[in-house]
Amino acid sequence: MDILEEIQKQFVYFSLKEKKVATYILKKGKEIKNMNITELAKVTETSTSTITRFCKKINCENFVDMKIKISSIYQEENKNHGLNIFDDVYSFYDKVIKNTIKNMNREKIEEVVALIKTAHRIFIYGVGSSGLTAIEMTQRLLRMGLNVSSITDSHMMLINSSVATEKDLVIGISTSGNTQEVVDALRMSKKNHGTIVSITSLSNSAITKTSDISLYVYNSSFVDDQRFVNSQFAIIYLMDVISMMLLADQTLNYKMNKTIEAILKDKEE
Repeated sequence: MDILEEIQKQFVYFSLKEKKVATYILKKGKEIKNMNITELAKVTETSTSTITRFCKKINCENFVDMKIKISSIYQEENKNHGLNIFDDVYSFYDKVIKNTIKNMNREKIEEVVALIKTAHRIFIYGVGSSGLTAIEMTQRLLRMGLNVSSITDSHMMLINSSVATEKDLVIGISTSGNTQEVVDALRMSKKNHGTIVSITSLSNSAITKTSDISLYVYNSSFVDDQRFVNSQFAIIYLMDVISMMLLADQTLNYKMNKTIEAILKDKEE
């Protein structure tokens, strides 16, 4: 585990000021090379003492030690970065995928796949960009003949979660892990004995504390949130993995092909 992975792993445990430092490093780590501790404190609106404590928490002896470890990660990247916009976008997606794979737990994913197959009903919650991902995941599962609904309105989430039962699977999507509308809905579903699965990028966040199973992906905003890139890319990758595992089931695969045939036939007519 490199130092950037260590920072993301411990992110939820940092104080508010330490999170400012962590966020700056995760987003703009390349700039640390030419900074001293006072300059970093200024751009993060913290203090040198905060940065010193932060260094200790991520197992660095001091600021210089942290800077060396961070700079070494970017040395290879700098050789290829900025050649052209195609390379930059590829580099972004490549980093997100590689780090998401590191965060994946195959056994937990297989457990979630089994729950999807056996659930009486499946509800998928998400707002904003995560809401769009919830809709995409719902469309895929519907094509496999599963009883699934996506809920992206906060008011409807609470209504829906109030009628969840022990036979239902509830999936909450929140990259930050702290989307209040989703967290509240999952808590209500949990109270009604629904099985709760969360998809997020931060362990020990509010959403994971409510879940029976949590699946983790890499937070793409830690790579770049200054440009128009897909913040849901890591979750979409996980969704592809889950979809492929589900389609290994002959019954679900058959139903998927039947829905495709129906759609094609409708277009022909």
